[in-house]
Amino acid sequence: MRTVVRAALGACVVLLGLAGPAVAAASPTPPTAQPSIIGGGDATETYSFMVSLSNGCGGSLVAPQWIVTANHCGDATQGRIGSTDKNSGGEVGQIDRRITKPGTDLTLMHLSTPAKATPVFMAQANPAPGTSARLIGWGCTSWPACQHPTTLQEIDLQVLASSACAAGGGGAGDVCISGDRTHSACHGDSGGPALIGSPGRWTLIGETHGPGDNNGECATTTLYTGLAQHVAWIQQQIGQLQAGR
Repeated sequence: MRTVVRAALGACVVLLGLAGPAVAAASPTPPTAQPSIIGGGDATETYSFMVSLSNGCGGSLVAPQWIVTANHCGDATQGRIGSTDKNSGGEVGQIDRRITKPGTDLTLMHLSTPAKATPVFMAQANPAPGTSARLIGWGCTSWPACQHPTTLQEIDLQVLASSACAAGGGGAGDVCISGDRTHSACHGDSGGPALIGSPGRWTLIGETHGPGDNNGECATTTLYTGLAQHVAWIQQQIGQLQAGR
């Protein structure tokens, strides 16, 4: 996340990697690590598309060789895909390139070989305010005294009107998720997903960008870069590069 990244280094050397919700839109390649889930619990299922990046951020597998994450997460050399354990399990893919959409915090990371895991569907439209949304990640489970989990965390919150995260830099096409001091994304969740749906039928609605206001880094609403507004661009990049291989 925007400010989450700075705090991750200064306060806990972690991330919002939604890696950490702390970030600024289209910020330059920053230090590693950022925001985690506060007030959540251990994952109740294995999310085949969830990625733990080697730089501490999160990401989502959207095609066999493509991961969606946050630009502010910077570079990563590999990602562990489809495991609830940050350090083991799933499959490890090597990242050989990245593409960032100009003027956004959205980055695509390319895997050198296709993953066997099942990718997540990408939203074609933003969900209505009041819709239940699930956040998952390995970010801080408490704030400001940050503690990092080994087991993937999840929490169900609500989609708010996009304007509710305007103070954090969000636009009409972005997704704002509810939160407070005991329920929120945090450092180490950056780049990771916000989802709607149900077990085995999840849809990616956003990647963790940062706090939804200017009052803190965690324990607040969280701003997610809305995927629906960028789906055409994502599909274009994936199609062009796959065709050129």
